[in-house]
Amino acid sequence: MTTGNPADRLDSWKEIASYLRRDVRTVQRWEKKEGLPVYRHLHDKLGSIYAYRNELTEWFNGRQQSGAAGIATEQLEGQAEKIKLAVLPFGNLSGDREDAYFSDGLTEEMITQVTRLQASGLAVIARTTAEHYDSSSKSLDQMKKDLGVGYVLEGKVRRGGNRVRITAQLIQLKDQTQVWAETYERDLSDVLSVQADIAQAIAREINLALNLSESVRLSGLKKELGRVQPAAYDAYLKGRYNLHQMTPSAINKSIEDFERAIQADESYAPAHAGLASAYALLAIAPFDLLAPHEAMPKAEKAARKALELDNSFAEAHTALALVNHHYHWNWREAEAGYERAIELNPDHADTHLWYSWMLLALGRRDAAFDEIEQTMSIVQETDPHRLVTVHTTRAAAYYFGREYQRAVEECEKAQQLDPGYFMLHFIAGRAYMRLNEHAKAIAHLKQARSETGEMPLMDAALGLAYAVSGKMAETLKLAETFQKAAKKRYIPPTYFGMLFAGLGDKDKAMMWLEKAFEERADGLTWLNVEPMLDEVRSDPRFQSLIGRIGLTS
Repeated sequence: MTTGNPADRLDSWKEIASYLRRDVRTVQRWEKKEGLPVYRHLHDKLGSIYAYRNELTEWFNGRQQSGAAGIATEQLEGQAEKIKLAVLPFGNLSGDREDAYFSDGLTEEMITQVTRLQASGLAVIARTTAEHYDSSSKSLDQMKKDLGVGYVLEGKVRRGGNRVRITAQLIQLKDQTQVWAETYERDLSDVLSVQADIAQAIAREINLALNLSESVRLSGLKKELGRVQPAAYDAYLKGRYNLHQMTPSAINKSIEDFERAIQADESYAPAHAGLASAYALLAIAPFDLLAPHEAMPKAEKAARKALELDNSFAEAHTALALVNHHYHWNWREAEAGYERAIELNPDHADTHLWYSWMLLALGRRDAAFDEIEQTMSIVQETDPHRLVTVHTTRAAAYYFGREYQRAVEECEKAQQLDPGYFMLHFIAGRAYMRLNEHAKAIAHLKQARSETGEMPLMDAALGLAYAVSGKMAETLKLAETFQKAAKKRYIPPTYFGMLFAGLGDKDKAMMWLEKAFEERADGLTWLNVEPMLDEVRSDPRFQSLIGRIGLTS
């Protein structure tokens, strides 16, 4: 163990990368291939890597002397930490509660604009965490204490027809002083130019040096390029509001909103990107509401249109990566898409997690764990309310690695953060099944089902748990429910295949898995790592299926 000064310690990949003024992937590569001095705690806690500034400086000096390109030592000494900024939910002054979607959507759009200013020097608190605070002095003090936030953007919006009045102020939390404030009254068609004005004001006040591409983008938004049809923007904000709810019915409603936005202004890239995200989400677990053949081509078309209009739109790159990952099984293009999205928006936790799930499916566990650890670092810094999701993803990684007890322990950590999160109960239930602790498995899966209502993913897992515990009557009841539900909505054949595989019926399992292959159903990406399929893994038909999907055996 090193004897470095704890006060000189950097406790995450993000802090190490910021100190060296490089991205996280670069410093992780340096550790693996060039001996960057990074340490790991001898326990299972996620994000348990650390390094010392003096050792990094000494290593970097040696690297420079050997001919490697880098930055000067004096640039490393005294390296400032990232500036943390939170955008509080914009207040709705219209007096109409039905207009809540407008202020809500405007808040999200403002977070997006600020996030794009300078990823290396600015950490923007995620909406899901910022919305737990308000503009009161007590709440701002708590935010500074909880998250280390330095600045807060507070805003209010009043809308009347196609006119909008936006008041914004930037508050420095060190002494809760207002460092900038402005009121804008514009046509709704000019709302993007207002967002650009606010973003540039923030950059100016907190001394962020914008790169050339970002300066050009913001300048474009302030000119004719930033004009948007009011009807398109209004429908788009309704779509964002519904998509944010993350329920099947709300996501379905967001599709209608995004399509109305596109009808009003076909050149509005964000609406195409939102439509792509919505269609892609409804065709994959846990929603599985639309058949892949119905949803994924629409998602792909919308994503490509968004990128044609604005290639710097991270959300569109992520949506296209989801299509290549879950539908085309084009692993190379999917990986390139995820990496490009991360390059454009390094702090977007969902993209990192989707990328880690793909890496797990491909059996690249070390890379997947690195991605999960990086995501943990991001959410610890900007979105602590998402910690439960990252712990659950790590639990899934242990489950796929047949480390069932570790998966259960990780779910227990997640349960301390949010006992109602359905996916942690889903993972714990399957892990307990493999540990032959059937009562615990059933209890967890029943809770997951109660949190979500009837959802094919949960029903299939619970049906299998009943079956392996000898409660065949309960399994048959769920099977009947499945059959009735299949007449009204799409159910991926993959789930039937996994159910019969777990019951030891190889022929029926392969019949359903082949049907899933024909439909390009979600869940097939897990064939090579899913423990529930171990009973049919040696079957030549199964190995043939893996090869056709392009998974390594």
